[in-house]
Amino acid sequence: MAASSNRVLYVGTEDGLYLAESEGQEYNSRPLALQGKGALRSPALIDRDDPRRIYAATGRGGVQRSEDGGHTWREINDGILYKETWCIVQHPKTAEIFVGTGPSSVFKSSDGGDHWLDCERLRDLPETIDWTFPRPPHVSHVKGLALRPDDPMVILGAIEEGWVVRSQDGGKTWKNIKEGVEFDAHSVAVMPDNPEVVIATSGQGVFKSTNGGDSFVEASNGLDCRYMAQLVCHAARPNVLFSAAAAVPPPLWRRPEGACAAFYRSENQGMSWQKLSGGLPDHFRAAPRATAGDPEEPNTFFVGMTDGTIWLSEDGGESFRQVLGGLPSVSSIRVTRH
Repeated sequence: MAASSNRVLYVGTEDGLYLAESEGQEYNSRPLALQGKGALRSPALIDRDDPRRIYAATGRGGVQRSEDGGHTWREINDGILYKETWCIVQHPKTAEIFVGTGPSSVFKSSDGGDHWLDCERLRDLPETIDWTFPRPPHVSHVKGLALRPDDPMVILGAIEEGWVVRSQDGGKTWKNIKEGVEFDAHSVAVMPDNPEVVIATSGQGVFKSTNGGDSFVEASNGLDCRYMAQLVCHAARPNVLFSAAAAVPPPLWRRPEGACAAFYRSENQGMSWQKLSGGLPDHFRAAPRATAGDPEEPNTFFVGMTDGTIWLSEDGGESFRQVLGGLPSVSSIRVTRH
């Protein structure tokens, strides 16, 4: 097992990327780059073939790439129509990169981000007339993307707000999947032990598909808060899932009692959930916006909050402690090593 002392966090915030390094029980953070480029809502993507090559999807500057571990960056948006980027993923076999944007579009690169291909037929779906977003100008975005490790042709996306989309031909054609899934989709995840199992989080709980995303059923039993962050799948026990949620959507986070957040674990791949409380405050005014696991230490989970704090569990969710504070609102976390 790798020592946690060499663990490094790339923390995406509402204003740029921060680097956090462990020092004993706590973490020290410093601004790394991309301040002024908008929120980094998707975890920084570390390239499959070169760990010093990092990609970031920014809210105002499109996709940015670093070749030196995050110290210097440049914009790589050749072919990307919209600089409001929300999510970025890389296929583990082909190394192809996919980016989701607002307005809702997907772009694909086969050359490390030098050039991008517009998966334009996503915008031709008849259901796009229904896609929306609560805040003006009410334009939807692709909030999350997931790829099937066993089939590079399959791309799944979560539209906020517009259900789930799927391509089975590498992005050439798309289908909007509505059966059994919530309109306000937040993320999609393919289960590592069975890629036919797809789990989506939303603003109304969790939804599970056992047929590759053809249809979903609600999987929110035990969740008393349902405005969900992303899922983390336990790297050694894929039946164990972890997430966090707010009791109410963002406009209500400004109320005196705040978001009333909670952390949850499922031990049966989403069919039921248990609220976690060890080491946590009785009342969380902040909302959870980022979750992450450590692939090398599967019982480790991080949660990043809108109040700029990050919480850590190293015992599978039994207990948590705050390891960072003072950051801008946390939007994403990527765990890696020195």
